[in-house]
Amino acid sequence: MSVVDLRSDLLSRPTPEMVEAMVSAALHPCSYNARDDKHVRELEALAASMLGMEDALFFPTCTMANQASLLVHCRSGDHIISDAQTHIAEHEAASTSGLSSVAVHRLIGKHGHLSPRQVTVALADCDQEGYRVSAVILENTHNRAGGTVMPREWQQGIHDVCSEQGIAVHLDGARLWNAASYWGCEPQVLVQGANSVAVSLNKTLGAPLGAILCGDRNFIKRATHVRQMLGGNWRPAGVVAAPAVVALKTMLDRVPDTNEQARRMGEMLARENPWLVIDLDLLHTNIVTVRLKTVKIELRELMRGLSQRGILATCYGNRYLRLVTYPGIAKGDVDRVLSAFSEIGQSVDATATL
Repeated sequence: MSVVDLRSDLLSRPTPEMVEAMVSAALHPCSYNARDDKHVRELEALAASMLGMEDALFFPTCTMANQASLLVHCRSGDHIISDAQTHIAEHEAASTSGLSSVAVHRLIGKHGHLSPRQVTVALADCDQEGYRVSAVILENTHNRAGGTVMPREWQQGIHDVCSEQGIAVHLDGARLWNAASYWGCEPQVLVQGANSVAVSLNKTLGAPLGAILCGDRNFIKRATHVRQMLGGNWRPAGVVAAPAVVALKTMLDRVPDTNEQARRMGEMLARENPWLVIDLDLLHTNIVTVRLKTVKIELRELMRGLSQRGILATCYGNRYLRLVTYPGIAKGDVDRVLSAFSEIGQSVDATATL
């Protein structure tokens, strides 16, 4: 039985063109210095141009890129302001506190996103408590909130508030490509108002691995030293930079279909399964969040049932199940997901609600 793996969009596979680019790069002479490789230079220049920034730096992971931004923007003991469930505040919590040595002032954003008013009030509160705030963290799309997108005017509003006080705005844009598709705009439009931005190259785009950190030239110069300190000064990197160039040039046109597959999946699951709770108003991009309306089955039991039918999903405790689409997930795969839920639902008493 074949598997439909919807645990994450980092499972996006490289295209034949990307594999060909890897092989070609591997046959070329290696460069000694990290930023001398022609493929790395092309990737960084292309990413900076696409995101409307002065410069860019290639990283092994988006987590390392995020932490590098904190180490550039912040000093030990500083505070950052963030929604409580951003990747930097939650998944990267040990690195944020132990490595970057900053404390997180957590707020509850609207569907994961902070408003300019919230930031204004939080900055005043931190000032009153004597906290030194050096950065505000935004995440677009917001992973834990289910791939929700930030209202377009909020980021610039937050920048205006922060710039008056010399505070940086960092955007974790691991899935920025999906947000741009939602709004029907170029990615650089959603970067406006941020001092730095980190984007993933493997999520949705299908590059084998890697991330890009963008900012002005002075920021990237400092981030280069931080990357070396973190052990991310990988050499030679052309063999992984080359397919990432192909990904940026060829995969953005496929992102709308990825979002549309998630939308179809969510709408059909909600329509055909009254024992599920799916908030379609918050299904903005490629993440379908599934909660239960019934007491007759638990999430982990549901996940096991899906696994037995060749469907892999991610379970977040006893709160919700996450299904993530990406290029390579076809209509037939979505149909299999719908059938699996339908089979499991036949044994569920939808009237026994929570």
